[in-house]
Amino acid sequence: MTSIAISWCFHLTWYEESGHQHRQAIRRGRRFNPWYEVDLYNENRFIGLFRMGRLDVFRLIQALLHHIPNSVQNDIRALTMEEKVGITLYRMGHGSSYETVGHVFNVGKATAYQASQEVVQAILVALHDSTIVFPAAEEIEKWDAIKETFRQRRGLTNSIGAIDGTHIPIIPPPNDQWNAYVNRKGWHSIVFQCIVDGHGNFCNVYDGLPGSVHDSWVFRKSKIGRDLINGVARFPPECQLIGDSGYSSRLPILIPLRDTQNQEQSQFNNFHSSTRMVVEQAFGRLKNRFRCLLSPQAVVPLHTVQEVQLG
Repeated sequence: MTSIAISWCFHLTWYEESGHQHRQAIRRGRRFNPWYEVDLYNENRFIGLFRMGRLDVFRLIQALLHHIPNSVQNDIRALTMEEKVGITLYRMGHGSSYETVGHVFNVGKATAYQASQEVVQAILVALHDSTIVFPAAEEIEKWDAIKETFRQRRGLTNSIGAIDGTHIPIIPPPNDQWNAYVNRKGWHSIVFQCIVDGHGNFCNVYDGLPGSVHDSWVFRKSKIGRDLINGVARFPPECQLIGDSGYSSRLPILIPLRDTQNQEQSQFNNFHSSTRMVVEQAFGRLKNRFRCLLSPQAVVPLHTVQEVQLG
């Protein structure tokens, strides 16, 4: 779950419009840098700083080993790859500004920004095909295993994914005269559509639409939604996605009954709700771990450069 959460979180590129690319680097003295003290931390302290366990962080470093360029700096100490990963995890985990991260790691604001960008791009390249994976329709054994994870929750059979959208707050973008990014709760956001298995592991992600867009429309715009609507097999025919009542009954998603007539139908809705809750729990864990997803920041969604669809 850890690497999956990392990969999903880093599909936002954060950018603070503060003129950092024009600032002159300042030579700094040798001060405390948490990365040099990691061997002294117990596991709880390590997780508190970097939001991941020690072993998971070093596995991440190994996965990115050949994807992060070496620093070449003339007037300040070059960062190691490990420091760059530490800076990025601290930034994403705490939601701190680049200025704050720079103070914590004893580097300049621009250096913290550059390190984060390098690690983000490395994760997109190195982990793109290995962390968020939606099995092919013919991989029956994998689908059977996923169905079992849902059956064990409340007994619903043939469910292979819980689908829902989640909103990531952003600072109001300029020239949004139609308030396209204002969601139904009244704040600016971009919306992600995610599918998780019965254990809460992300297996499909589609991102980048403005916060005012309804979940059903996000589904229609996503590749998996277009495929299913057009009859393209993405999973075995007896299988189904499970979603809340925000999705249209005309979509290939199992939603709760709108008007229950008897106890059996009410019980189905209860089982449906408690089963579907796995996706909301996954969102909660993700945002609690990577707190940059909780507070509004100036962002450039990656869909402005490339459409991000995983799984």
